[in-house]
Amino acid sequence: MAQGGARARSGPAFDPNSERSERMGRSLLPLDAKGYRYKPRAFPLSRYIIWDSYKDEDGFHKEKDKDSTEAWNEREHELWKQLWKLPQAIAWHMPEYAYLFNTVALYCRQFVICESPDAKAADRSTLQRYADTIGLTPQGLRLNGWQIVDEQPRPKNSAKDSKVIKFPSARDRFANI
Repeated sequence: MAQGGARARSGPAFDPNSERSERMGRSLLPLDAKGYRYKPRAFPLSRYIIWDSYKDEDGFHKEKDKDSTEAWNEREHELWKQLWKLPQAIAWHMPEYAYLFNTVALYCRQFVICESPDAKAADRSTLQRYADTIGLTPQGLRLNGWQIVDEQPRPKNSAKDSKVIKFPSARDRFANI
């Protein structure tokens, strides 16, 4: 039985603004909120095949369901393209996170499994774990040390700010009493 040792979710959460993190040189990897702007690599998993099983007087038989198989694989590829537009794809493309490439593909496959009416609770639990691993959840972003940032500087004096009516504070209202 394993004892002791560090675990991913044990201890206090990493604080990128602490002095200790600064001394250690730890910071969050900024990911542009606009997302990944390049064409994704090819989907790495083999084609998923859906089999139709039936029994007749000769016994059990299995045939490939061409329409369902094609629809399944189209959905996986569609989801793959959508995922590679997210800010997290910037990190997945980096050499130090190359190990996540196949996990992103497995997330696509698991997502399609969870869309089916036959999905079980274990399938949805696995999907959640994949999402954490590849940084699609707030917890996953934190565990990977990533932060989604808006690279556009916001204007200081917008039209919305100029229409705000400033009310005097309680100190100013009662200063003359």
